[in-house]
Amino acid sequence: MLSGEELAGVVRFLSMARTNREHLLAYENEYPAFTSQARKLRDFSPEIEALGVVDDAGRLYDSASPALAKIRGEMDGLKRQIRRSAQGIIDNPSLGHMLQERVSAFRNGHFVFLVRQEFINRFPGTVVDRSSSGNSVYMEPSSLVPLNNRLAVAEREEREEEHKIYRALTRTLLERERALLDAQEVLADLDLFYGACEVMARDKWKIPLRSEKTMFHLREARHPLLGDQAVPVSIRCGERFRSLVVTGPNTGGKTVVLKTAGVCVYLAWCGLPIPAEEDSVVGNISSVYADIGDEQSIEQNLSTFSAHVSNIISILERADRRSLVLLDELGAGTDPQEGAALGIAVLDTLTKEKGLTLATTHHNPVKQYALTAPGVETASMEFDAETLSPTYRMLLGVPGKSNALLIARRYGMPEKVIEKAYSVLSERDVPVEELIAELNERKAWLDREEEEITAMKKSLSALKNEYEAKVRQLAGNRDGILSNAERKAASILEKAEESSREFLRNLEEASKSAVHRQIHDTKESLRAERKRLEQRHEKRLLKGGEGDSAPPSPGDTVQIAGTEIVGLLEKIKGARAVVKAGAMTMDVEAKKLIKSSKKPKGIVAPRESAPSAPERVPPSVMVRGMNVDEAIPIVERYLDQAMRIGYDQVTVIHGRGEGVLRREVHSLCSRLKYVDSCRLGGPEEGGFGVSVVTFRRS
Repeated sequence: MLSGEELAGVVRFLSMARTNREHLLAYENEYPAFTSQARKLRDFSPEIEALGVVDDAGRLYDSASPALAKIRGEMDGLKRQIRRSAQGIIDNPSLGHMLQERVSAFRNGHFVFLVRQEFINRFPGTVVDRSSSGNSVYMEPSSLVPLNNRLAVAEREEREEEHKIYRALTRTLLERERALLDAQEVLADLDLFYGACEVMARDKWKIPLRSEKTMFHLREARHPLLGDQAVPVSIRCGERFRSLVVTGPNTGGKTVVLKTAGVCVYLAWCGLPIPAEEDSVVGNISSVYADIGDEQSIEQNLSTFSAHVSNIISILERADRRSLVLLDELGAGTDPQEGAALGIAVLDTLTKEKGLTLATTHHNPVKQYALTAPGVETASMEFDAETLSPTYRMLLGVPGKSNALLIARRYGMPEKVIEKAYSVLSERDVPVEELIAELNERKAWLDREEEEITAMKKSLSALKNEYEAKVRQLAGNRDGILSNAERKAASILEKAEESSREFLRNLEEASKSAVHRQIHDTKESLRAERKRLEQRHEKRLLKGGEGDSAPPSPGDTVQIAGTEIVGLLEKIKGARAVVKAGAMTMDVEAKKLIKSSKKPKGIVAPRESAPSAPERVPPSVMVRGMNVDEAIPIVERYLDQAMRIGYDQVTVIHGRGEGVLRREVHSLCSRLKYVDSCRLGGPEEGGFGVSVVTFRRS
């Protein structure tokens, strides 16, 4: 049983669902992508009306039931009597001086008075409770006992009646459980969409492009937790190389680069916008593994190095060729030579056998390996030698200097110690460091040139998009005008049919047969006109179909114009074609097929039971509110069972709607050899909301 507060929450939820449903349907033509969401939001008007007996705080109104109104009326009368009796006690000179306060109180379900300690034995009543100070007690006057008892009984009856109403309202909601869960899912999706749009508008996040290749290219990406202070960095991997080794000084931003890449890939993986610029691309990445930070544990007897090794072993066991692996401080935590050797071996294994790898390191052997190994690229975090501070910009293509001695000097290391450290450096290492510095300067110049070229490309792309948008707008306006005209024509036809049926109902019985023939002729002309409108609609869909203009051939993925059915084209025989959608094989007109990049939805055909006729089959089947993919298999199975059990005629209840489901049911009946005819129901049979199917008997 839901409580009053919970039911009040359900009322707010249903009102929100109704508001969103009305809004989505009102703008259905402008935002067709949300049509499926709007269709999943059912009409909850009966439930909202039933829950109208609950106020915003979750309390039932007196009008919730006649019994509740009666009980509460009696309670109000009792409370008035109690107050009058209590006022009489207060006004009584022989009792009033015994009271600590000249007002009544409500304690433990009783109306009581606060009586002074010295008058406990003289006041006519029963002790109910003691005050917090202990100087007085709460006593129930003897004259109020019968009224308090009657009030307690009435309160219990009120609670029982409220629980009865709550249970009835709960049952009402449980009858629509599936629809409520669908509405919750839709509202959650809409909330997610709204949140994503808010972030895109406020923080300039972008939806990345997708690629089937295992790669990513993040342009001017920023870590979301750094806010406005984040320095944008462009990171890519998987195009020309599968592993990227990032080097540079401590506090230079190497670890932030790894985390930024991981966060962006994961957000894109979830279909969300990412904190990066336009034209960022995230490809087919199956999983993300990371070994970042110090995981030493006293309880598990793990050192820093042991923890890193344990994580890397787990990653090597679980990663595949489509994984992304993030490794921070590769080879750190142990002897530099052995750590560098192990880091090179791990990096080489990941590059050749696993997926994409981003790693940071300070070891020169790992830097040298990254410079020469195929499939591995190096990058460095820029360091300003004049200010002795990092700029947090990443330079792709050159290894970075650790700048440990410069940083130590900045933090106050004695000059004698710095000079001794320089003297310890071997003659072989110094030229390498100088070469790295020269490469960094060269890379900075190339980056500036690349930025100018990128800006120029972006400007050209914007002009191209503007031109294509104008062309689409012109084509869209033309199709929109035609669609509006056809909708108006269909509406006029609907009104004409309704007028004809109304005219028929008002005629005397003697003249109905003659008029029936006239109405039949009118219906035939109306059907012919509707068919012409549908054929024009299908032609426009075929004209605007996606893909190239060449007709589909066997093996292509195709969509049937005017429906959501997507399947595989098996063969073409003259003007007919055989399409397989999931377990269903359909014979359709070849001219109605459009090449599609969508994946076949896989219509699930009902599982055939034994060939014998079913024991019990109802004379009608209800598919109203379902989509085509759900309804058609159910209708086909039902017609087969009804025919085999011996029905001459059955009814399919599909609802009025926009007529899509009605047309698909009629199309199915035209393909079934055992169906003789399929017509819309008459006024007394359900009208346009049902179809009457007659079976062919040999």
